[in-house]
Amino acid sequence: MNKKKAFSLLNKMMVRTIKQNLMQFIAIIVIGAIAVTLFVGLHANADVFESQVNTVYEEGNLADLWVTTKSYDEKDYDNIKALLSDGDSMESRIYIPSESSAHSLFITVVDEIPTISKPYGKIINTEKNTIDDFIYIDNDLISLSDSYSILYNLGDEFSFTFDISSYNLGAYAALLNKFVKEGKENIFAKDSITLTTTIDGTMDYPENITKASYNHSVVLISEARIKRIARELLEENYKDNVVNLIYNYLLTMLNPNQYVIKAKNSDALELKNKIDAYFLAKGSNNNLLMTSQRSGMPFYMVIDNDVKQARNFTYVFPLFFFLVGVLVILTTLTQMILKDRTQIGTLKAIGVPKRMIMLHYMSLTVTLVLIGTVIGEVLGPMILPKILGKKYGIIYQLPAAPYKFPWLYGILTLVVFVGVGILVTYIIARKEIMLKPSESMRPRVVRLKNHKKKIEFKKTKFFSLKMAFRNISLNIGKSIMVIAGVLGCTALLVSGFGIEDTLNYGIDNDLGLFYSSDLTIVFNSYKTKEELDSDVAKLDGLEYYEYSIHQASEAYKDSSCKMASTIYIIPNEGEAVKVDFPINSCMVSKNVAETLGLDVGDMVHFTYNSIDYQAKVDSIYPAFYYNGIILHEGNEIFKDCSTFRYTLLEIGLSDKTKEKEYLEYFEGLSYVNEARTPSHWVEMTENLMSGISVMTNAVKIFAILLGIVVIYNLSLMNFKERSRDIATLKVLGFNQMEIVRSLLIESLSLTFAGVVIGLILGYPFMLLVLENNIVSLVSYLYHIYFKTYILAFLLTFGVAIAINMLLSLRIRGVKMVESLKSVE
Repeated sequence: MNKKKAFSLLNKMMVRTIKQNLMQFIAIIVIGAIAVTLFVGLHANADVFESQVNTVYEEGNLADLWVTTKSYDEKDYDNIKALLSDGDSMESRIYIPSESSAHSLFITVVDEIPTISKPYGKIINTEKNTIDDFIYIDNDLISLSDSYSILYNLGDEFSFTFDISSYNLGAYAALLNKFVKEGKENIFAKDSITLTTTIDGTMDYPENITKASYNHSVVLISEARIKRIARELLEENYKDNVVNLIYNYLLTMLNPNQYVIKAKNSDALELKNKIDAYFLAKGSNNNLLMTSQRSGMPFYMVIDNDVKQARNFTYVFPLFFFLVGVLVILTTLTQMILKDRTQIGTLKAIGVPKRMIMLHYMSLTVTLVLIGTVIGEVLGPMILPKILGKKYGIIYQLPAAPYKFPWLYGILTLVVFVGVGILVTYIIARKEIMLKPSESMRPRVVRLKNHKKKIEFKKTKFFSLKMAFRNISLNIGKSIMVIAGVLGCTALLVSGFGIEDTLNYGIDNDLGLFYSSDLTIVFNSYKTKEELDSDVAKLDGLEYYEYSIHQASEAYKDSSCKMASTIYIIPNEGEAVKVDFPINSCMVSKNVAETLGLDVGDMVHFTYNSIDYQAKVDSIYPAFYYNGIILHEGNEIFKDCSTFRYTLLEIGLSDKTKEKEYLEYFEGLSYVNEARTPSHWVEMTENLMSGISVMTNAVKIFAILLGIVVIYNLSLMNFKERSRDIATLKVLGFNQMEIVRSLLIESLSLTFAGVVIGLILGYPFMLLVLENNIVSLVSYLYHIYFKTYILAFLLTFGVAIAINMLLSLRIRGVKMVESLKSVE
């Protein structure tokens, strides 16, 4: 046969094959599209999200280092600047924790518009904002946002309150009483001062990348504006003859307490170490509070965590989807080629070249795989970044999302998918094509066990069961493929729901052990018991209240391995933290112990208030968020510590109805940074982990869709392979229910095996996913609830039963004569 006729014949054969197997081909395309959509889409999402974050940092020229001091030393600026390399830059500013009527703020006072950590993007000014006299609040605080019920507009009054109790102005304030104007107040007699101005500008700001709903917003204000509104406040409350005196005194307090550095040509960590060494060399005059790199700034840590989650999530889950999709597609194509065995023999017999027959099957494979891949590569970068971007848009202020196509992974996906399809098609088809035409045209010989006794036909007991297991044993390869496809979908479901279980279990663990107090009050500056007791004494209905210290530190077992950690100093007999250990030892969290190689009985070293301490490890506790080192304030290592300055107040309420009232009371105190309930902590933690949660939910949806299509495809393939058996049984007088029962037993037996193995593999697969999505702020407490296994079982098995019942309705349409004459 010449090539033209052979080509025409094969084209007609392909059209007929497509018509006969249309639903299976659609299933193959859908499976490929789902796998590729998730794989390429998550890579595109990671690229888009990272690009948005980098755009903010680049346009806002975000600083690399923040050096915060406890007091002002005029030599610090020049000495720190001397440590910089050529091309590096540094600016000074005043950084003041503050409160407004709506929320917590950081007032940042600068001489002029900064060039490091500067306003960018959408900047709006009124005529009152000048080069020297200006104020900018975050665009998220303007009423166009839905983050708050209390918001601002341009031109509105803006009041902010900050704590002045640390300046010890009590005696000074008493001298000013006689200079207060009639009907006015001595503003220095209080622990805080409230300044008021108008909102004359709004900005996007790189340190406000996390929206004000989830982060303390930075307000940029000029030194000239601060001086003007401070003088206006003095003139309003004091007589003219003392205003200048007070004003000049205040100017001596208006000194920088923070330096921001852009390390363009220096290594940020090396520069940090040099700066720390400089302050340490000052000895008793050491006024350093902290030196922070980007990685240590709260606003950066949260979004960096989400960026890493988005990137890490692109590997394990999508890859597993991809492998399941490839496996099921190739199983279907393999069975299709084996089914065409006699057709291949006929083509060879009439003279069609073997090479053209091979190309026919390869082209069919490539067409199906290519269509599915292209659909996935088109839909993935369009759909997933938009879906996941909605979550990012709720929490972060980001520029418009650009379209990003992950060319490397897109091309690799196409090459691998098509390449594997061609390879498997070649291996399977070659085996059949290389046979003699006469051998190919004969059906494959089914090897059965020899029976010594002659068996007369009759309806035997458990016929359906026997026939189902006979079919399984005759097609071991296909059966294994079916089990593999089902176990893959089940494992995906278990791991997806298991990740959610792990997060919830961790939150519940910490909520019960460490965050059980009805109210937690966080201070914006260190406080002593004497400073706090007077405010707490005004409250009734308290079951208990206690002060504690949470402070960032560095922990190590030996100097070769150090890590950033948190020191928790709690009362000797407290109620808030539900753990017991001896007063003169400590507890360390599991992740600290694993990182530092600590065991019970070892000594752990840490720094508190610039002093090095060491304590014996009594026990290692599991924690999700409350990770660090816990000590009692009565520990003998603190015997030389005369006064503790606390950062936290924990309150248990005997009268729960007062919760809202007391929240408002503490929020109104100038030294309070945040007042929260356990539900606020849960919400904060869920927001922190929302990146994983959103992507896990997307994966669960894709897993369910993939499971439905995979089970449908495998069940349809099984039904078509059994059409001859079904026709034979109908001729022999078996009713539809008996035939359906046989098919159901076969299909559900394989499904059950796949589900059981998938349930077993779900936990290690979840571990693999989470190990590739490590979050520095939390430590996973791996756990899968029993209900998750039940749910995964019911979903997979339920889908299999429903699909097989629907396909069983096709039994009536099987034509006995056509099915039985097809080969002989």
